[in-house]
Amino acid sequence: MIDHYRQSVDRLYDVLRAAQAERAKRPNLIAAPDGGVECEWARFERNAMWEEVNRLRGERGLPPALLSSIVTAEQQSVGHSDYTKKFALYCAELTV
Repeated sequence: MIDHYRQSVDRLYDVLRAAQAERAKRPNLIAAPDGGVECEWARFERNAMWEEVNRLRGERGLPPALLSSIVTAEQQSVGHSDYTKKFALYCAELTV
């Protein structure tokens, strides 16, 4: 299980970095899950992580994670100097 977790962290980190590289393509402001407004790229990155978490869960025969779980993982990561790594770590916890 530890190997799966570590591999999931690495995979999710790579997915998030790839999504972050596309931020310039999504400059618009859109409705956020909390009812506020956010950058379009934030939703894109969150959805990329949600898709990958669920792909990894599927490999383990687990049901899909809720988007709200990804939002929670993201919110726990905000403000950290290593946001990208934290988001990947918290999402990886959802895969085991």
